Amino acid sequence: MAFDTFYVAIIATIGGILVLFLLTCLIMCCKNCLVVSQNERVIVERWGKFHEVLQPGLHVLRPFRDKPRSIIWRVSDSFVDRYQEEQVSIHQSWIKRIDLRESIFNFPLQTIITRDNVQIKVDAMILYQIVDPIRVVYEVVDLSFAVEKFVQTTLRSVIGGMGLDDTLASREEINNLIQQKVSQVCLNWGFKLNQVEILEIIPFRNVQNAMDSQISAERIRRANIISADGIRESSKTKAEGECQKLIALSKGAQQVAILRAKGEADSKILIAEAEGQSLRIISEALSDYGADPTQYILSIKYLEALRKLVNSANNIVAFVPMDISLVGSLREIIDKKKQLKLK
Repeated sequence: MAFDTFYVAIIATIGGILVLFLLTCLIMCCKNCLVVSQNERVIVERWGKFHEVLQPGLHVLRPFRDKPRSIIWRVSDSFVDRYQEEQVSIHQSWIKRIDLRESIFNFPLQTIITRDNVQIKVDAMILYQIVDPIRVVYEVVDLSFAVEKFVQTTLRSVIGGMGLDDTLASREEINNLIQQKVSQVCLNWGFKLNQVEILEIIPFRNVQNAMDSQISAERIRRANIISADGIRESSKTKAEGECQKLIALSKGAQQVAILRAKGEADSKILIAEAEGQSLRIISEALSDYGADPTQYILSIKYLEALRKLVNSANNIVAFVPMDISLVGSLREIIDKKKQLKLK
C-alpha cells in the first residue's frame, strides 16, 4: 500500500515536471515566434553575432541561440505649454522592429546667433527613411540622437554665416545647404535624408519689436513717398493744364485779333469803296454845274462839324474861323442849280 502511494507520487511528480517542461517549451516557442509586418525589418543575432535580417512574414527563432537586436530610438511629440507656445518633447525607447516607411522627425526649438549677432529660435524638421537596417544597428550607437545633433550643428553653422534678413528670406537655400551637408553622412548610417524643412524662425521679443518698428517706419516712408509723388504728379498735371489753357487763350486771342484786323481792313476797304462811289456820284452830279467836287465835300464836312460844335457847346462861347471860300463854293453851286431850274 505504501509502495503504491510512493509510486503514484513519483508518477505525479514526473507528470508535473513534464507539464512544466511542455509549458516552458510552449512559452519559449511563443516568445521566439515573430510576425514581421510589411515595411518592417528585424535584425537577428546568433550568439551575439549578426545572423540575418527578417523579412515580412512569420519567423521562429531558435531558443537561447537567436535573439532580436534592439536599438535606441527617439520619438518627438509636440504640445502647447502654459504660455501658449508650442514645445517638442523627446521620448526615448528600445525597439526591435525597424520601420522602413518615410517618417518625420521634429526637433526642439534651437537658439542660434546670426552673423549680425541677433538671437533667433529655429524650429526644424526632417523627412527621413531607413534604407539599410544593418547599418542602422551596427554603424551608430544612437541613430536618432546622432542625426538630431548633426542636423542642429549644421543648421547652426549655416545660419551663423548669414544675417537676419538673409535668414528670413532664404529658407529654401538653408534647406538645400543642410541637406547637401548631412545627407551623405546619414546615408553611411543607413539613414536617407529626403528633405529638411525650416518650419519657423522666431526672433526674440526685443528683436521682434525692433523689426515691427522698422516695418512701420518703412511703411510710413513709402506712404510719404507715394503721397509726394501724387502731389508732384498733381502739380505737374495742373501746370500742364494751365500751360495748355494759356496757349489756347493766346491762340484764341491771336485768332480774334487776326479776324478783327481783317474785319477792320475789310470795313475800311468797303468804306473807301463807298466813299469813292459817292465821290463819283457827286462828281457826275456837279459836272453839270461846273463846280469842284472837292470844294463841295469840304463845305459839307465843314458845316456838319460846325453844327455838332454848336449843339454840344451849350453856354460855351467858341471862336471858329470861317473859311468864306468854302461857303462861297457852296453858294455858287446853289445859284447854278436855281438857274438850271428856271431854264
